[in-house]
Amino acid sequence: MGWTRDLKAATDYLYDLDKIDRSRLSLMGFSGGAATVIYCAARDQRVSSVVSCACPARFFDISEFSMIEEFLGNCRQVGIIRDSDFPPSVEEWAQGFAEVSPLNWIDRIAPRPIFIVHGANDETINPSHAQRLYEKAGKPKDIAIIEGGVHKLRLSEAAVDAALSWLKKVNGLAESS
Repeated sequence: MGWTRDLKAATDYLYDLDKIDRSRLSLMGFSGGAATVIYCAARDQRVSSVVSCACPARFFDISEFSMIEEFLGNCRQVGIIRDSDFPPSVEEWAQGFAEVSPLNWIDRIAPRPIFIVHGANDETINPSHAQRLYEKAGKPKDIAIIEGGVHKLRLSEAAVDAALSWLKKVNGLAESS
């Protein structure tokens, strides 16, 4: 839930800047950040469009507590969580994942456009998650499965190019031929 509060604060800040075109406030996120983007966009009508990359369709249910413990260990191992005292309550932390679960929110983004991008070879989140999100999303919606793409789509030129082209198109900034 901390990421959702941070993204809302960033959105508030950007929206209040005089130099921002408030009609073109798009959010883009990768993996857990994509889940955060879907949650925040569903609850904030100021967001005009969404790009979701390598997003899980859902996280864990509280009943899958062993998976939460395993996930917490992995977060510590890769450095996402560096504070040994975090989270103060694993149960509350797990509840946050249940709350933010993208399948609970993605249909609330419409009629604003969403673009779902996923790697065909994602080793962390099966591409079937992208299909589940696409099926639940309202229109307008687009999907791209990046051939050879793995979980770290932010490092994929094809994925980033697809996202930027889509954003230009939906924001009326597409280059004319």
